[in-house]
Amino acid sequence: MSLINKDFRSSQSQHSQHRHGRLRWALFAMACAGIGVVIANTNTEATGPEAIVSSELPDFKAVTKTSAELARESFSLSLPELQAQQEIIDNANNLAHKQQWREFKVKSGDNLARLFKRAKIKPQQLDELMKSGDAAKTLRNIFPKDIIRVLSDEKGELQALRYDIDHKSYLMVERENGALVAKTYNHQIETRQAHATGEIESSLYLAAQKAGISQNIIMEMANIFGWDIDFALDIRKGDTFTVLYEELYRNGEKISDGKILAAEFVNNGKAYRAVRYTNPQTNVSEYFTPSGKSMKKAFLRTPVNFSRISSRFTVNRYHPVLHKFRSHKGVDYAAKRGTPIYAAGDGKVIFKGKKGGYGKVMILQHGSKYTTLYAHLKTYNRKLRTGSKVKQGQTIAYVGSSGLATGPHLHYEFRVNGVHRNPLTVRLPESKPVPRRYLADFELTTTPVFAQLDLLTRSQQVALADTSANRDDKL
Repeated sequence: MSLINKDFRSSQSQHSQHRHGRLRWALFAMACAGIGVVIANTNTEATGPEAIVSSELPDFKAVTKTSAELARESFSLSLPELQAQQEIIDNANNLAHKQQWREFKVKSGDNLARLFKRAKIKPQQLDELMKSGDAAKTLRNIFPKDIIRVLSDEKGELQALRYDIDHKSYLMVERENGALVAKTYNHQIETRQAHATGEIESSLYLAAQKAGISQNIIMEMANIFGWDIDFALDIRKGDTFTVLYEELYRNGEKISDGKILAAEFVNNGKAYRAVRYTNPQTNVSEYFTPSGKSMKKAFLRTPVNFSRISSRFTVNRYHPVLHKFRSHKGVDYAAKRGTPIYAAGDGKVIFKGKKGGYGKVMILQHGSKYTTLYAHLKTYNRKLRTGSKVKQGQTIAYVGSSGLATGPHLHYEFRVNGVHRNPLTVRLPESKPVPRRYLADFELTTTPVFAQLDLLTRSQQVALADTSANRDDKL
């Protein structure tokens, strides 16, 4: 019996030891888990540059960008944001001399030397900057209100510079292996489509303003249809226009208008349509009719923009200065003194100077058949000489009142084989249409654009009809 009790007590003691062992391991595991939680909380509450990077900013790589990488993004950040990120970079690199981004607006009469003086950058740094590459030559032509950002250290040494050249490109100067290097980069531009419709009540400019489109777009539209419509003579009340065009955005902000994609202009009941098409071989974009004919003619119908015709082509006109009847073998366009005059077509200057009652004159030769004459000029394009080649639409002179003239205007003549022809009615030679081998591509490319234009014009017609009905109801 005692032996049995002894064996039972021994067995019970062994079971008890096993239970205590399992309990100790469980307690140890719980203790480890608790220590892990404490360590995690301690790391979360840590301070310093590394902690700021990991807790406040989601992407570590984005934070640890170099100054050069940050500079290329500098115009998408406000100056305080830029300075804050630069401070993080300097702290992470344990830089003794802190670098600071600063922003300067170019003032009237400013140059880089004055700007560097305001920025407290060493004068010799300017010489190094201008030798940093051909791209840096852009800085010779800075203009008032331009923004220049510079990164310099406490010693007054330039580390980086950022300058917007235009809406599409910018200059970036940065140190590579200790030397300044200048390069030009392109902005990331987003292109969006926009559209507008309008009806002319008094003038094209006012109709465009009411439709919410810029003068650049309305001028481009006038240039597109300018070979078929004389915008100084042919515009009528009730004419309508519809335009589908591009808008350019950078960082979500509109920076400018782009190109017109398609447009329709209804003048005196006749509809004119144009679409932009890019030749797949030459990569040159032009405007064409829906059938593929070029909108461009060999000559502009009007060599000045939106002027009033003060005298027409006639064989019997009373001369306001000579006080007698004589032929007037051209068209007079009244315009403000200094208004630009454009070359009616490609050609070369065959005469530049004074010619009797014409005053200051320029004559252009266009091939062997055509010549155009521009008279009563104020001044010429200084770059042009006799023999100079000109392109259609190039500014060749400016409106004046030299010679026998009672006021500022352009006297314009158009001659075919030396014979005067009426510039307002002469049939102008056409430019080349879409090449036959690209007609299928032209149709495939432009059909969706014309479909959009159809939708817009129908909407405009409905809106005009509703407006007319409401006006009738009020009457």
